[in-house]
Amino acid sequence: MKISIRGQLSKQAEALIGFAGVGTLVAIWCVITYGGYMPPKFLPSPTAMWKGGLWFFQQHWLLLSMWRSFRRVSLALLLVVSIGTPIGMLMGAFAPVDAFFGKAINGFKSVPTTGITGLVVLWFGFEERGMIVFLFLGAIFFMIIMVRNAVAAVPPEYVRVALDLGANRRQMVWKVLLPGAVPRIWEAITVCNGIMWTYIVLVEYLSGNKETLGLGYLLNVGVHAFQPGQVFTMLALIAVISALTDFAFQGIRRTFLDW
Repeated sequence: MKISIRGQLSKQAEALIGFAGVGTLVAIWCVITYGGYMPPKFLPSPTAMWKGGLWFFQQHWLLLSMWRSFRRVSLALLLVVSIGTPIGMLMGAFAPVDAFFGKAINGFKSVPTTGITGLVVLWFGFEERGMIVFLFLGAIFFMIIMVRNAVAAVPPEYVRVALDLGANRRQMVWKVLLPGAVPRIWEAITVCNGIMWTYIVLVEYLSGNKETLGLGYLLNVGVHAFQPGQVFTMLALIAVISALTDFAFQGIRRTFLDW
């Protein structure tokens, strides 16, 4: 197979090379761990990870934690899309709106979400509602900026043609800018989903308990029990769930929003 700079791969070749990469990493992992080249506390073996996940499953914690973490991310993502999309659309479509909100949003985006943990606890507590608010704040400003950029990236030729045909501002937004920006808006949703799967570990690690089970809480359990297998299992599981949801979003993008 000839390798060219910035060349394209077929779907079959891409999948084959991807599986080969994963298989190589797994093989190296097995050699290092079963061969005793790495202390278990730094890198547990596949067997140790399996036992760690099995223990959580036997406690009836694993599936419930997966569902609750997924539900929290989904609810926060719904809020982010519902609020961030219209604000970003207005900012991208109308320069005065962009000037009014732009500097403030860029400033809020620069504040680490972990730095406002205390305020979230003070205002909402750190039960279910506080967790969702924390996830929301971690992604909303990125969503607004990416939607604004998506609208700004709509080719100006579309706008000129619509103006020549007599489109008013409402028609311009709904029939030209929004359809033209939808593929990139969907990419913004995908990015925000990934961001919140990163933060779910932190929020559930800090505030989780048996009543609010989540994957981050199980990670905390493994840390306090000094069980590397449990810790790595939760990290791997979170990564897999995040990757699968990202893959689903990208599949929808390629199937229905490829323009």
